Amino acid sequence: MTILIKSGDPSSIQQWQSLFSAHLPKLTVRWWEDTSVDPNSVRYVLVWEPDPGFLGQFPNLEVIFSSGAGVDHITARDPDYPKHIPLVRMYTPESAQHMAEHVLMCCLMATRGFAQATHQQQQQTWHTYETPAIASDITVGIMGLGNLGLHTAQYVHNAGFKVIGWSRSAKHIPFMDSYAGDEQLSTFLQRSQIIVCLLPQTSETQHILNAQTLAQLPKGATIINVGRGTHLDITALKNALDAQHLGYAYLDVFAEEPLDTQSWLWTHPQVIISPHVAANAPRTARVAYLSAQITAHESGQTMQNIYSPELGY
Repeated sequence: MTILIKSGDPSSIQQWQSLFSAHLPKLTVRWWEDTSVDPNSVRYVLVWEPDPGFLGQFPNLEVIFSSGAGVDHITARDPDYPKHIPLVRMYTPESAQHMAEHVLMCCLMATRGFAQATHQQQQQTWHTYETPAIASDITVGIMGLGNLGLHTAQYVHNAGFKVIGWSRSAKHIPFMDSYAGDEQLSTFLQRSQIIVCLLPQTSETQHILNAQTLAQLPKGATIINVGRGTHLDITALKNALDAQHLGYAYLDVFAEEPLDTQSWLWTHPQVIISPHVAANAPRTARVAYLSAQITAHESGQTMQNIYSPELGY
């Protein structure tokens, strides 16, 4: 049986092969552009942004693995992908921990005013400034309480921040207040001095952070978007930043990636950019996860984190 890899660059295939051999020695691992591969032998694929039509050319394909936690890079890019085949999202404890640490870093940077220090360094300016708040003074609102959201919420809470959450359906979480649905969104927003977007990409969550919702955040609030670029209306963001209603925006995801070199986001003094790295797990962790999923599938057990078209994640 063969798995095709479209994740990373061609030079990574030897590492993928070495890592898989430790878990599934009978699995043949090939790069997706390897023309020597018999399409009939391909039973699994691991992909990031597959070319349209790519996934439909393997008659014996059994599972599609997403190289990331989301699947929109597959479902939107190739709307005709074979929908009868399970599409499995990537989730590892390491990716959850990476996400939690990234979000906590942003929360601490916002609380300590670190963006100002960075700006002053670029200007070679020495000017002391106050950081009147500590973590326990700040309420962090987590939008999206799935695996990543819950782990992040717990981690930020453990660091001393007050944490609240919002999701489409009600959750009961001992260490934080949880809000649900459109009717409770305003209350959630009004309490969130730092807001973290970790929602899945669905038709309901597109531009959920817009002029109306951003206006309901407290003055000086910070945005941390580590969900999907389409969650945030960047025109509304610019207006809120320029009006000084929002303090800073920490952005790891964008509607179009790589981010256009001409985008105003690169040079705005209140925007801090990272190139979609918040939840990057090492290949060792991803291979361990994939191998466990393949083993479960081969033995007739249910795989984890299967994409549901009805739910949108």
